[in-house]
Amino acid sequence: MTPLLLAKKITTNDFRIIGRDHFLQLMFGFVVIIALFLRFALPALNDNLAANGLMPGSFHAEPLSSFYPLLVGFMVVFQGALLSGAIYGFLILDEKEDGTLVAMQVTPVPTANYLGVRMYIPALVAAVIVFAQLHFVGIAVPQLADSIAISLGASLAGPIATLVYANFAQNKLQGFAIAKFVGVAGWIILIGWFVPEPAQWLFGLFPPFLVSKAYWMAISGNSAWVWTLMLGVAAQLALIALLVHRFRSTLQQ
Repeated sequence: MTPLLLAKKITTNDFRIIGRDHFLQLMFGFVVIIALFLRFALPALNDNLAANGLMPGSFHAEPLSSFYPLLVGFMVVFQGALLSGAIYGFLILDEKEDGTLVAMQVTPVPTANYLGVRMYIPALVAAVIVFAQLHFVGIAVPQLADSIAISLGASLAGPIATLVYANFAQNKLQGFAIAKFVGVAGWIILIGWFVPEPAQWLFGLFPPFLVSKAYWMAISGNSAWVWTLMLGVAAQLALIALLVHRFRSTLQQ
């Protein structure tokens, strides 16, 4: 079976599963909810806080708008890609529970082809989600070419999340526990914003942080954002390679 035909079969099966799984549909819904919140509620909240003398004012010296890059970098650049990875991670868990992965071992489908499809699809979906959200929200949006590059860099968090679920959960119940861990890991991005350089670079040990940092740098006009993004891409690809190796070893046991 060619990789293209395999991708078509897997995608068709994915749509079938998503169509009957309200939880996965809800996760797609979060993509829309986040975008709507950032586009409409966030500016309104900024105006309200300013009108009440809170930000800037008694609560904080700067307006909420000064934190827009932080919020968009976390909720769109990271969380947008993460949602794609979580959705496809749960699809793999569904295949585990149905015994599909075990049955695949006695079929002529190469494991490498299956894993390739399982990595490319969440990455593609993540790139589309991040790019679409950035431009729909319309807050702290980089130039078009920059936003495309950042969306592609951010998309690698999708397969990373998918592989985390595939490696460390055996069923959907365990998947919910993994979801809590992954969500907490994302706080590294929020904390890192407030840490001055050069100590801030230590947060790059969590590779998706580097993509969010590249986004912040692009918004601020720092041309070095390209090198930061490339470093983030390299770190994420290395992590993906490690997780793929672990998953393939698990399948062969």
